[in-house]
Amino acid sequence: MAESKYWNRFWRRRISRRTLLGAGAVTVVGVAGAAVVGCNGDDGGSGGTQTTPRSGSPVPVGSPQPGGSITQGRLFEAGGIDPHIDLTGFGIYDLMYTYLYSWRASVEEPILNNFVTEMELPDATHFNFTLRRGVKVWPAPYGGPAADEELTSTDCKESFLRRGTALTAPDKRYPQRFLPEKGGRLDTPDPYTFNITLTRPFIPALQDMANGTWAIIPAKVIEAYPAGLSQVAFGSGPFMMDEFRGSERIVLKRHPNFFLNPRPWLDEIRIIVIAEGSSLLAAFRSGQHDVNGAVLSKADAEQLMESDDFIVDKFPSLFYPVIHMKMRPPFNDIRVREAIDLALDRDDFINVIWSGEGQYNGPIQWPQVKWALPQEELRAFYRHDPERAKQLLTEAGFPDGFKTKMKLPKLPGAAIIGDMAVLIKDQLSRVGIDVQLDEVELGAYIANVILPGNFDMTFFPNLPYQEPDRPLSFYHSLGVTGAGNWTNYTNPALDKLIDGQAEEFDVEKRQAIILEAQRLILPEHGPQLTLPGSFGYAARWKHVHLPTEFAALGPELPTDAGPIGADIWVDTA
Repeated sequence: MAESKYWNRFWRRRISRRTLLGAGAVTVVGVAGAAVVGCNGDDGGSGGTQTTPRSGSPVPVGSPQPGGSITQGRLFEAGGIDPHIDLTGFGIYDLMYTYLYSWRASVEEPILNNFVTEMELPDATHFNFTLRRGVKVWPAPYGGPAADEELTSTDCKESFLRRGTALTAPDKRYPQRFLPEKGGRLDTPDPYTFNITLTRPFIPALQDMANGTWAIIPAKVIEAYPAGLSQVAFGSGPFMMDEFRGSERIVLKRHPNFFLNPRPWLDEIRIIVIAEGSSLLAAFRSGQHDVNGAVLSKADAEQLMESDDFIVDKFPSLFYPVIHMKMRPPFNDIRVREAIDLALDRDDFINVIWSGEGQYNGPIQWPQVKWALPQEELRAFYRHDPERAKQLLTEAGFPDGFKTKMKLPKLPGAAIIGDMAVLIKDQLSRVGIDVQLDEVELGAYIANVILPGNFDMTFFPNLPYQEPDRPLSFYHSLGVTGAGNWTNYTNPALDKLIDGQAEEFDVEKRQAIILEAQRLILPEHGPQLTLPGSFGYAARWKHVHLPTEFAALGPELPTDAGPIGADIWVDTA
């Protein structure tokens, strides 16, 4: 491999902003591929109609032009927009808050295009960040208690403490290593220096800190809103919250004092929620939305590609459907789990759900090529054998099968989720397992079903993780929170491997550990059973400019990109 040591290229040297800040852009694929950054206006999808003068550096001829607005259709309601707490606001809070930096997955490197201007990693447990001066919170009244103030290292520290201890945060594996009560340290020697000391190494930390949930919220805002920021926002990112009605619309206005002035180019981003997929797609086709928010099938995408009006991008999707089983009767019997595995016809899943262009997923999704098991190995293991499944159920004491309930998130606009669940139900019925489908509203599903592990069986399309630690940590005895996993599964040998890969800096050695862990998981036939994944599609009208590469891991971030949303622009009259 070109680089044999994962972080050695960063150790004992400083990384500066030399690679940053041209006219790039970023798109974000949110839940089920629907949260592509952008929005539509009320002018029939023509983009912005007025060009607004900007202060700051001049805009060269042929470069992105300032002004205008875009509207994005959104399939799912945003229950809240607190980045440390709410998991339904992806694609919204990313536009409003400052982050330490961005991440370029293809080369596994940070892009210092945001708050951090230099970073030093003197060893495996220390991160030393130099922060940008002059990053301003939104002006009054948008900025709330911190309006017009400069963001500092104190804001970083308080944000990390809040995110690290939030009950509904999606993971705790990294915070367990830096929280002071765990022996770590968050130091602010001056307003523009933020240092993190870990109790032990954690390979995914460098990427984790670029995740949308690690927003830097002003400390004064955190203090003034102890109950949370679910329905309000006071940030310093490129766009300011002007209106939030999570089930209807979200309106964002340009931050006039953004540190990259004259960016962001747009004056306004509007997000319109339509929770019915065909209606949402129809609105996009008719020009009501500039950026599509509906989940596109292969047929939908190919039809859009036939028109010169649209730009459609295709990329391997990191989303992967997963069946979770609680380790209690009947699922704590490995014969039952194996029977379910054998009853699932993954090729049928590819043909019916993914229009014939899917790939098998192991515990790690197939687009994570470096870490995923080979396709030939997965296809050899995942046999479809209903007769053997019935035999195993008889041996386990269920000669006539059994009944069970499978919970899943209720997503009226994403018919594909329900289609997957119905196909699972149908395939399991052929071996005598009678599955009752129980749909739960998305917010309630996250808070009351999946996070607390309140299920016997559940179906959930996992988020598109680009780093192997998160999918593996679902199998760890302590789970992603450090307090236990969703399924009550325990395997000390697997725990040792998962912990080992998280601290192994040699790429080849880490790869070997991750493959060994997956080969230990497969014959356990759970407690999670992964199903095939496929490709995702993103579409927009051609007047919306998102100069983004779609590489092997989906929407890829150019090295010269600004923060999310800053580089989107539209053709103006």
